[in-house]
Amino acid sequence: MVDLLPFNLAFATMMLRSVFLVPLLGVLGGCATPPPAVPQRPCIVQTEPGETALLNELARVATLTPERRHRELLELEAERRLSDAKRFQMAALLERDDNVEALERSLKSLGAMTGIEPSAQPLIELMKKSLRARIALKQQTARSQELQDKLEQIKALEKSLQQRDALPKSP
Repeated sequence: MVDLLPFNLAFATMMLRSVFLVPLLGVLGGCATPPPAVPQRPCIVQTEPGETALLNELARVATLTPERRHRELLELEAERRLSDAKRFQMAALLERDDNVEALERSLKSLGAMTGIEPSAQPLIELMKKSLRARIALKQQTARSQELQDKLEQIKALEKSLQQRDALPKSP
């Protein structure tokens, strides 16, 4: 018969090593020094709104229904002190309205932001420039419509005067 004693002895030794070796390596691994800390970019929830957070907010506001935008705007207006992130949210909500007063309020809200990350500054400036251009366009359109109405009144007055002069005079 084959002698199994050396095989069993080798198997038992291997099992004994693994039973002691695995916990020992676990303890030694806990004593190892951690790798040097790599500075992480702050996540979206931060004190200064970054460009990613601002772009995400613009995209989110663009998908909202008018009723939901109105509700969020009312909630923001009810708050006493607004953080820069909330100011940007308010500006984005107001920017979606199509009247001059809302656009001016949006511009004012962007102007009140103080703690803007340098990487987000170009986005804020571009949004301000866009708002100023939209306000100017709205004002020019209103002025153009006003002048068009006055022109129509002058034409109507001229036509009425021509008809009055064309009437035959009775003796």
